[in-house]
Amino acid sequence: MIALSKSVISVQIIKNTLSSIVKEMFWTAVRAAKSSIIYETYDFSPSLLDEKGELIAIGTGVPNFIGIMPFMVKAVLEDARKENLGLSPGDIFVINDPYRSGTHLNDVGLVIPIFYKEEMIATAAIKGHINDVGGMNPGSWGPNATEIYQEGLIIPTTHLYKEGELNREILRIILHNTRIPDYVYGDIEALAAALRHAQRRINDLCGKYGVDIVREAMINRIDEGKMLAKKNLSTLPKGEFFAEERIEKYEGMEEDLRISVKVNITQDKFTADFTDNPPQVKAPINTTYPGTYASVAIAFVALTDPHVPLSQGYLEPIDMIVPRSSLFNAMPPAPVSCYWETMFYAVDLVWKALAPYIPTRLTAGHFLSVVSKTLSMIDPRDGKYKILCEPNPGGWGAAIDRDGESCLVSSADGETYAHPAEVLEKEYPIRVECMRLNIEEGVGHGRFRGGFGMRKDYRIIADEAMLVCSINRIKYPPWGVNGGTNGSCNHLVVIRDGEDVWDGGRAFNFKLRKGDILSIRSGGGGGWGDPLERNPYLVLEDYKNGLISAEMARDIYGVVIDAQKLEVKILETKNLRGQKQPRKNIDS
Repeated sequence: MIALSKSVISVQIIKNTLSSIVKEMFWTAVRAAKSSIIYETYDFSPSLLDEKGELIAIGTGVPNFIGIMPFMVKAVLEDARKENLGLSPGDIFVINDPYRSGTHLNDVGLVIPIFYKEEMIATAAIKGHINDVGGMNPGSWGPNATEIYQEGLIIPTTHLYKEGELNREILRIILHNTRIPDYVYGDIEALAAALRHAQRRINDLCGKYGVDIVREAMINRIDEGKMLAKKNLSTLPKGEFFAEERIEKYEGMEEDLRISVKVNITQDKFTADFTDNPPQVKAPINTTYPGTYASVAIAFVALTDPHVPLSQGYLEPIDMIVPRSSLFNAMPPAPVSCYWETMFYAVDLVWKALAPYIPTRLTAGHFLSVVSKTLSMIDPRDGKYKILCEPNPGGWGAAIDRDGESCLVSSADGETYAHPAEVLEKEYPIRVECMRLNIEEGVGHGRFRGGFGMRKDYRIIADEAMLVCSINRIKYPPWGVNGGTNGSCNHLVVIRDGEDVWDGGRAFNFKLRKGDILSIRSGGGGGWGDPLERNPYLVLEDYKNGLISAEMARDIYGVVIDAQKLEVKILETKNLRGQKQPRKNIDS
């Protein structure tokens, strides 16, 4: 029997506790938040880092923050020392500068240096979407920005709390630059509460086990991440892989943007090369270096082990080549408020490059976009100005052995959720008249088909509302794999008096009238494999569930369905390329 030292056992207990602390931080923020974007959608993420800003643990929340937290914390620590701001017990810093802390101005970050007695031993950070930080569009983002100064208030590293005392000057500046100050104040304080919880819990650990053992546990967690990363990297195919995509042009552009990546996997490194990409543009789809790094981190973790206890050590193999002042490494004053579309494309590029070579781990293309929009309006029920911002789910691509998931949020949006109808109708002056699968616009077909997108119809109850949206995959659908067909595209429709008066993906301050319907329609995922290889009984199930018509079953899958007996007959049919051939092997 092997005897374990008290120190080894304590280290393991502390490591598990660190994972628990970030989960507790998450629920602290959820319980305290003012806005549904935090307490319902979970558009935020908490983390623990060491005193240098190296990631120790990250909680539930938005995956696109997993690689960003170290950049944000290191920027705060650097600024605090460089600007002589000081680091003291009780300090909480605030920052939203996207070039240093990643993402966009809405994602306000808070950082707390954690002291035990007089010694700084760790940091905790949290980053969450604040629904409005000023700018020319309600919600502080939209497709019409040409420079960041149009997108809202830029906050450099600043004390929100100094030695436990609220910095009322910076708070007044923030609240005077938002359309919804009570919501913003409530959400920022909710994020701060999560940091204070982390501080208390870390201090409890130090008091119980001692500072040295707690530090040893943090180091051990990073070292363990390095070993796991090296082991899991060894299972990936080696070589160079390539993928390219198109992003629909924004106003002022002459043509759609071609984007690409080269992924080089060796025994020690996972390198993503974004060299061959456009320079930054005067449209809000630029993303910063931290955002692109996070994209590659998301893909790397998805490929190797989505359930790994994440730390800085696990991200060590990741390397990037991203030219400055490019679409994927924007410099001031490039607008970035809709960064997520390009950032998620970066995930998708790596995914697309590797999916055919790692088919047991990656699916065909998915709807990709957040399909996000803001609706701003005065609520006639209480007279308050309100801003609804939310992601919307869509269809994921098929896998090599199963159909794609329906109505799941985008890959880099991860653990966020769609608003339930009950919350929407309680909090905002809208009525949800439809929330269902987007069957009409379909999916990618294949041996396994893609998942379905969602259709949601909101009827405006306010006297008027302003719509802002900026989505992609409105022209270029999700990609299929190994003979599977492409999926369907995303778009929004405004219906007035029963007529479609607008259909698109980009709008800013589009005025909606009372009684108008905003119809959100996300796309379906790509298919995997030849449709003629699909099990006919899966085709029959889709027909019985109302997902496909008898004509589609016959023309696409080569299956004739007897609508009376609900039986199937296999046809000799023309495939999608017009070649006459029988159906292929049939799974039992």
